[in-house]
Amino acid sequence: MSARAAFVQGIVNNLGNPKMAVFFASVLPQFTAPGQGMGSALVLLGFVFSVMTLAWLTTYAVVIATAGRLLRVSRVQRSIEAVSGVVLVGLGARVAIDAR
Repeated sequence: MSARAAFVQGIVNNLGNPKMAVFFASVLPQFTAPGQGMGSALVLLGFVFSVMTLAWLTTYAVVIATAGRLLRVSRVQRSIEAVSGVVLVGLGARVAIDAR
């Protein structure tokens, strides 16, 4: 999927998400003063929310990508497989002992 197609898919997904509409309609007005300027305050709060979400998801994606690269190193993979094997053998031994 191209970057443009992924972006458009994300925009359509977010705009069609009823939970976001409920969130913005029920939570954000509590943080604005009633009267004139309430609309611009809601837009500003929505913008701040969007920027914070973008920052969080970008950080999350970078951390997960880095972890994925680290886990693909053969030495790390061998270590993970060795630990998993020891755990499985230990669990098998425990089941065998408890079955007596």
